[in-house]
Amino acid sequence: MTKKRHHQKPHIPLSRHAESKFQKQARRQRIINIGGAIFLGVVIIAVAIGLYVDRIAPMNETILRVNDRSFRMGYYVDALEVYAGNVDRQQMNTIADSIKSQIIRDEIVRQGARAEGITVSSAEIREEIDSADVDDSRMMRDLVEVSLASNQLQEMFKEQLPAALEQVRFEIMLVESRSVATQVENAIAAGASMTDLSEEFSANPNIPVVQDWVPYELLANNEVAEACRTLPPNGTAVIHDPNAQKNVGYWLIEVIDRDDAGAVHVRAILAGSLEEAERAKARLETEDFATVARQYSQVYDLSEDGDFGWFHPDESVTEAFDEVVFDLELGVVSEPIRETEVPTTGGHWVVRLLERDSRAPSEGVAQALASTAFDEWYTNLRDQAVIEDHLTTEKRQWAIDRVL
Repeated sequence: MTKKRHHQKPHIPLSRHAESKFQKQARRQRIINIGGAIFLGVVIIAVAIGLYVDRIAPMNETILRVNDRSFRMGYYVDALEVYAGNVDRQQMNTIADSIKSQIIRDEIVRQGARAEGITVSSAEIREEIDSADVDDSRMMRDLVEVSLASNQLQEMFKEQLPAALEQVRFEIMLVESRSVATQVENAIAAGASMTDLSEEFSANPNIPVVQDWVPYELLANNEVAEACRTLPPNGTAVIHDPNAQKNVGYWLIEVIDRDDAGAVHVRAILAGSLEEAERAKARLETEDFATVARQYSQVYDLSEDGDFGWFHPDESVTEAFDEVVFDLELGVVSEPIRETEVPTTGGHWVVRLLERDSRAPSEGVAQALASTAFDEWYTNLRDQAVIEDHLTTEKRQWAIDRVL
């Protein structure tokens, strides 16, 4: 059986002119293809460089250094996402600086704990992250390590406490003025209970009268602590405290104008005590209202010179203020009006010692003393730390924008 022959297409030779034209077209196409590839490559590189410059490079920039450890922008962005959560821009701006301070604090604690021989294993960190169901990142691992290390530090400081230390039981009450303190002292001397007296005279009812077995180290006011250290049992002392927060004050209100719609133009002073209000009212008989207000009034956010402006009947300051202001005669300063809605500062502590003894600290006292020791330990480390802060306002805003 004979094989079929494949007929080849006849080869038609090109003329030199046609062949030259074809070669030129081929070279032109190659040039176009190469140029297009180069252009596309340049575009890709440009986009990549832009992304790197705008998105990647800043994340690798060092923005903090705490002793021998550096923190990059990516770490700060992770912290913003964890601490800030789903907050709006205004809130994010408010907390951004505090988050930087938290990073510094956590790192000082982490380094200090390791120097104390306290270690947290990777397995412990992993277990905490898994149980909390949070993303695993360097920032989150640090956060977990600091939390666990802090707990161990607290236990270490508790173990270092003495088995027994001197403690006191005492009664305490904050009153508005020295004259009220004298009334309370006289009533106690006559046999009255400070607990009963607090219902009438306490300027801050949220403070418990009886304080059971507290060491001097936990008393916030040094003068109160010294009184408890030196008073005999059942002895009392009165201590002035210009920074004490109390829930009482006294208005002096004057209406200086009134319109046909019932609105009033008001000047007012909120004094910290009845004594101060009475002194201020006496001075207003001969002195300028603004001058007296600047010395006695404690409503700085409303007015420094006592001029509150116009008030309409449907507007409100406080219940005590509203009950009086629209019924006052023009140009007549009111009698002192007791106010319990607006806090004021300054008062007198009345302290009565009940007992003093050396005894083992309760669990609550031990925990509080350990926390105090921890704070002192941290403050010492913070004072010695070498901190470099490169987080400018612009970089902080970049991080906020990235998170939002």
